[in-house]
Amino acid sequence: MRKLLSFLLFAIMMIAGLASGSMAGHSYHGYGMQMSEMSEMDSNEDGMITFDEFSALTVDRLKSGFDMLDSDNDGKINKNEWDEYLKVHGFDLGSES
Repeated sequence: MRKLLSFLLFAIMMIAGLASGSMAGHSYHGYGMQMSEMSEMDSNEDGMITFDEFSALTVDRLKSGFDMLDSDNDGKINKNEWDEYLKVHGFDLGSES
């Protein structure tokens, strides 16, 4: 069980890291961003980015990761989907402690 929880934390950190790290360009406190992406985030085109606009980019990337795990597209990740994800990524389910 401890290994599964450790892997779950690792998977969450990896997804979050991919979401934030996939934006190339200037880096600020670990979050990279190209200035050209400002217009992508400024959804109401007022020349300013609100927190909701800023965070939407990360939420979209996290949603994509979730959707990849949710193979039956029911909006939930069940045990079989999670186990398949672990198997594909080399986690040995037979050695849980």
